[in-house]
Amino acid sequence: MRASASTFGVAAAIGAHGIAFAAEAQLSAPAVALFDSTGKAVASPLTDTTVLIALGGGVVAPASIRPVYDPDGRTASGTATWQSGGSVLFASPDCATGAHVYSLPVAGVRAAAQVQTPAGIVLYVGAVGATTTVDVRSILYDTGCVQVAIRQNGLLPVVTSLNLTTTYPPPLSYQ
Repeated sequence: MRASASTFGVAAAIGAHGIAFAAEAQLSAPAVALFDSTGKAVASPLTDTTVLIALGGGVVAPASIRPVYDPDGRTASGTATWQSGGSVLFASPDCATGAHVYSLPVAGVRAAAQVQTPAGIVLYVGAVGATTTVDVRSILYDTGCVQVAIRQNGLLPVVTSLNLTTTYPPPLSYQ
């Protein structure tokens, strides 16, 4: 029986590797992608409200989307827009320098936050690695910058940011 079980295990492992390689090939050219209003491919789906955007230089970050609603509050079919509502914590008192974001509970995904600014919804992308504790002097919310004086753990420094609204204008749709 051991030989049979061992042989089955090797066959299963080879089969699993074959499937993994096929899935890898599909990730580089997904069958479904999120497109912006200009027809540009923006991201690959991760969940129903989270997409992965390749920012270049090996940086791939999660971004949140939400449905577009009609005047009666019903979901408009086939359209989405960028979600906001996050926060970014800063070491400076004016939300200008030392930006940090909270780590996310999704395995293998970078820390990120999206905030509505006067210029549009901005995606702030955190570094890869362990979290740190920071003396926070201001927090950027959708409503603006608020001065604080707290010490917060579970943060990662922001390595890049991107204005999603101007770079990938909504409405967004899967194609």
